[in-house]
Amino acid sequence: MAGAPFVSNVAEGARVANSLGPSLTIFEGSGAAIPPVATDARLLVVGAHQPLDYVAGYLGTYRVLLSDAVVVTMAEQPLAEVEQVRRMVAEIESIKQGIPVIPVVFRPRPLGDVAGRKVALFSTAPSVQEGLLRRHLEETYGCRVVAFSANLSDRGRLRDDLAKAETRSAEVFLTEIKAAAIDVVAEEAEARGVQTVFMDNIPVEVEPSRRGEMAELCRELARLAVDRFEGR
Repeated sequence: MAGAPFVSNVAEGARVANSLGPSLTIFEGSGAAIPPVATDARLLVVGAHQPLDYVAGYLGTYRVLLSDAVVVTMAEQPLAEVEQVRRMVAEIESIKQGIPVIPVVFRPRPLGDVAGRKVALFSTAPSVQEGLLRRHLEETYGCRVVAFSANLSDRGRLRDDLAKAETRSAEVFLTEIKAAAIDVVAEEAEARGVQTVFMDNIPVEVEPSRRGEMAELCRELARLAVDRFEGR
């Protein structure tokens, strides 16, 4: 079946989760993979920077038809032009009329206090977003971003970035929890006596959506999943 992983322990995890008696269980399919378990509601996440055919053609159509709602990420320049986002939303809506589609962008949110600190930022975000991410962190959280690395998933280049003088001047290593965040960034911070602060990437709605709409959608999908489960 399209989207089915070749090897997976998700079914085993589902059995363990069910044994705990939860009111709701959330499964994530990475990339184009669809979790190999039955679910009662589905949220599809796609990137606005992707070719349109990846989302509205080929097996993308299948994924849209399976879903109850779609979130379109990276919905901003220079990752995606306004017209590109508009076309993707329109194509998704044409495949499944009435499906909610919410365009969003990601913004970093430190999980610790970085105000007044010199920060080295480690991310998997494209390097073209460096200026935007620097400004957001400095204006919102009051820190000073002295170094930026978009190489969190490339250990060789990441180590080169760690060796740079601007990185060595940092008081805090601010990093996403993915890729080489622990085995390279956090370990190097500990060796240098530098504080590590983890960060989330928060989805922020952009037009034509409104602030808070995604949270409302997620709550609605949770209620829908429970209703469908109880109605079976």
